[in-house]
Amino acid sequence: MPDSPRMDWLERALFDAPRPAFRARLKSDLERTAAAMTLATETTGTTARVRQSATPQLRVKNAPAAIDFYTRAFGAREIMRFEAGGSIPHAELLIGNSLIFLGEEAPEYGYPGPASLGGSPVSIQLLVDDADVMMAQAVAAGARVTSPLADQFYGDRTGRVTDPFGHSWTIVMRKEEMSVEEMYRRMAAMQGERPAPTAESFRPEGFHTVTPYLVVADAPALIDFVTRAFGGEERSRDIGPGGGIHADVQIGDSRLMIGGGAPEAPWRGQRWNTAFHLYLKDTDAAFERAVQAGATVLQAPADMEYGERSAGVKDASGNVWYIATAMGASYVPEGLHSLNVYLHPHRAEPLIAFMTRAFGADKVEKYASPDGIIHHARVRIGDSVIEMGEARGPYQPMPTQFYLYVPNADAAYQRALEAGAESIRPPADQPYGDRNAGVKDVFGNQWFVATQIRPR
Repeated sequence: MPDSPRMDWLERALFDAPRPAFRARLKSDLERTAAAMTLATETTGTTARVRQSATPQLRVKNAPAAIDFYTRAFGAREIMRFEAGGSIPHAELLIGNSLIFLGEEAPEYGYPGPASLGGSPVSIQLLVDDADVMMAQAVAAGARVTSPLADQFYGDRTGRVTDPFGHSWTIVMRKEEMSVEEMYRRMAAMQGERPAPTAESFRPEGFHTVTPYLVVADAPALIDFVTRAFGGEERSRDIGPGGGIHADVQIGDSRLMIGGGAPEAPWRGQRWNTAFHLYLKDTDAAFERAVQAGATVLQAPADMEYGERSAGVKDASGNVWYIATAMGASYVPEGLHSLNVYLHPHRAEPLIAFMTRAFGADKVEKYASPDGIIHHARVRIGDSVIEMGEARGPYQPMPTQFYLYVPNADAAYQRALEAGAESIRPPADQPYGDRNAGVKDVFGNQWFVATQIRPR
């Protein structure tokens, strides 16, 4: 390219330019522009087609609306669209100097979109001149902020939005050029502000990786129920300035967080319930105590073919308890705790994928019927297991709130956002000794990722 006639003309035109530095910079800019025009663009008739080796292809539900959104949010220019049978299987959009293919989702033909998958595993990075302006423009067009704009140690200002069709866009503005070595130096300096936590120090004594966090209208009543029915032991209770309650209750080897209101201070915020798989020494006795404490019977005690004697009740706050005693050497099966959250998602696979990407879930066990319905699954996060069975009949989704202890709350928060979660609040040090952040996944569950920074 430097020996082309265009560059000869460029050199002659700049020969008498007054400032050598300006001349060199302008020549470099024009060379890049000329190369991009020559190598990346081919004009056929009246339609300009940008040719690039790798082109992302987005699948969406309602392609016409998506084209309109990307035009308003990111300044996309529609290059072409192909319509068939009232649908748009293929369209081409130009955003800046990059081409993106777009088409209507068609799961039956192997082309699912975020609406079918329960979220998108892909994140698109959009390099812009002004991240704040682009973020505001995207939000005005209907995007949802999943990570607010912030300056990063590697020289970028970044934020993340999810478009109305489920795709995630990282908006990036380069503020400072630096070498990879400088990035490592800054990251080390940033991490050096606080000693790296050990396996023994990043969570308080007595807590597991996953702790369910219930929020109910009458927290004292639920604490009383758990104490009477399941032998729970209240370990702490704090009253906020508005009368809200936060308590920790020990059940067997597990902790349960309970928050919310009280009769004298009704709770007006969102309530968070869930279902539990609770292992106790005597299912029948616990079942009777739960009923006497006001629970509704879902299933009387019975021996199960999978090696447990179990029963089911629902407490007055709406939580479901699958009470069980394992038939074996221990009443708690190996690898589980006394208290394990049990979810009922509409589809288990996307939720498991999110937990894997966001929180490093592993050792997944799945048991599905021949028609593909996952009746039972276990997912391990750290030292804890979350169980689930896909929703059916009376067993419907109950968005759940978790408190999740991890070695690095900041890193877990970023991974969750990259996996498609929405930011509730960025990482911050708390007066009770944790550094935590909040995210909400696309399935409605709320996660507070936390690292203990000061022993309680």
